Amino acid sequence: MEALTTAQKKRWRIGFGIFLLVLWQLLAMAIGRSFILPTPVAVVQNIWENRYAIFVENLPATMEVVLIGGGLSILLGIGFALLMDASPNAAAAIYPVLTVTQTIPVMCIAPALVLWLGYSVQMRVLVVILSNFFTVTVDLFDGLQSTREDRTELLMTYGASRWQMFKILRFPSSLPYFFSAMRVAVPWSVVGAAVSEWLGAPKGLGTYSRNCMVNLDAAGLLAPLVVLTFIALGMNAILRVIENHVLTWRGEI
Repeated sequence: MEALTTAQKKRWRIGFGIFLLVLWQLLAMAIGRSFILPTPVAVVQNIWENRYAIFVENLPATMEVVLIGGGLSILLGIGFALLMDASPNAAAAIYPVLTVTQTIPVMCIAPALVLWLGYSVQMRVLVVILSNFFTVTVDLFDGLQSTREDRTELLMTYGASRWQMFKILRFPSSLPYFFSAMRVAVPWSVVGAAVSEWLGAPKGLGTYSRNCMVNLDAAGLLAPLVVLTFIALGMNAILRVIENHVLTWRGEI
């Protein structure tokens, strides 16, 4: 089977997106109760009518948590991955602990975070970090460990130092894994920020959505989620552009 071209992939994505919207519209019309499932048109109308509350009053608070929490989770993941790669003893000690942290859903420990930190920005940022850093750590660590042994041995025969091997071979080899982790971390940063705001926050799209749920406003409930979805898609699109420019050598190492 021949691989799809970029244009064909784009057409399939757009077509499938339109199919889902039509399916949503038909399902909402069949149910006939907007307080249960509003139509896409009703959600878009709600976004327009409440654009100031959504984009001016609440979106900046959510994006602050997304950017700070996502950035710190990436830095933390890189730090743990480099530490485990540099020291097998550190990897043996840290990896099981990191795995255990992921067996406990963030929603289960979130009430404790609220108890310790209150409804603060720090609490929401910590929720985002806990949602993301493990993926970045594990994927980057696996990428660093994936370097082909024969190429490592070749550099050693040329007298390359450990730093030179890392810069020339190991780091470039890990970049596809790192970008894969980023494509997961970006949307999960958005999800983590919204979830943390549902727990309690003075402002944010998660708070806005929760308030609409209390008022049985289903369109208002879904409106911020649609906005966050497009933001996550946009951030991933930017990431994809960066990845294509950085990984021009993909497949050569």
